[in-house]
Amino acid sequence: MLQRAIDSSPHSPITDAVPAGAPLVRLTGVAKDYNGFQAVHPLDMTIERGDFVSILGPSGCGKTTLLRMLGGFITPSQGRIEVDGVDVTALPPEKRATNMVFQGYGLFPHMSVRQNIGYGLRLARTPAREVAERVEEMVDLVQLGAFAERAPTALSGGQQQRVALARALIMRPKVLLLDEPFAALDLKLRKAMQDEMRRLHDAIGGTFVFVTHDQTEAMALANRIAVMEGGHLRQLGTAEEIYLHPANHFVSAFVGEANFVRAMRRNGRVALSNGLTVVSPGEDGDVEIGVRPERLMIGAPAEGADVCLRGSVTERLFLGAHVQYRVLTESGETLVANALEGHFSPGDSLRIGWNLADQWVVAS
Repeated sequence: MLQRAIDSSPHSPITDAVPAGAPLVRLTGVAKDYNGFQAVHPLDMTIERGDFVSILGPSGCGKTTLLRMLGGFITPSQGRIEVDGVDVTALPPEKRATNMVFQGYGLFPHMSVRQNIGYGLRLARTPAREVAERVEEMVDLVQLGAFAERAPTALSGGQQQRVALARALIMRPKVLLLDEPFAALDLKLRKAMQDEMRRLHDAIGGTFVFVTHDQTEAMALANRIAVMEGGHLRQLGTAEEIYLHPANHFVSAFVGEANFVRAMRRNGRVALSNGLTVVSPGEDGDVEIGVRPERLMIGAPAEGADVCLRGSVTERLFLGAHVQYRVLTESGETLVANALEGHFSPGDSLRIGWNLADQWVVAS
């Protein structure tokens, strides 16, 4: 019944037509300046219908400002925002086909779960029968039937979050915006709500955009990730692209752990300090070779690697799922390698290396 209701809605994120090949959301040169402070530098970005996009970055990077510009709560200093081909740059939140879920949930303590969920429809003067039907659909979707008559204060943090999601989804926005929705939840509940969010996205087939500073959360939920730093959009891509082929040093270091080896590029080849060179097209100059800890090989396996260095173990940590080694190379760089098992000890000399397919090269 829920799917039929969404499919038949004039505001359905599933059925609203967009020109063939056009994104649902397009940002062109969007920026925000606060009296000389550039919170968001000019950026271009597209969001496809059905996307689950994460805006990821450290505190103060501009990710929440960007989300609020999408929702109409902040007016861009320059640029254009389109939703389904319509310029919404100057429109207030209530005039946009978007809805936002804030960190604080914003539930009305004097209303029951049902009343909170249906508030937006009643405000829009939706017929009472339709309100009742759509509220029940949402109650079922977020699995709160047993709590529908309770006040928000009688619910757990995770249950309150589901009420807030239902209240936003009942308005059938083309784009659901979420500002660090799990920030106030403990780790176990965050994991449970991530599962819940994936289920909801699969159930309604809508377009979600959420802000987080948690890289694990972004990778667990999003099909595309926008990484921001200092108001700049540094990279937009899938989790695999962001993790395995980061565009620069910041993305390399912020998303997951990374090792960096200093090198020099000349005429399309990168030379390491030990004299080994590898093919790497790009501008001449100082560069860094990046490789993830789990891609490093140590001991005998490293001898057959494309890149093989000498070093000695400085630290061994047993972390349950893997053993982590810190290895000081002859060139003075410390590399971190994660191995499923190992018998090396601090002071042991060994080989450490990686294959070319597992590295990336960025300007230093």
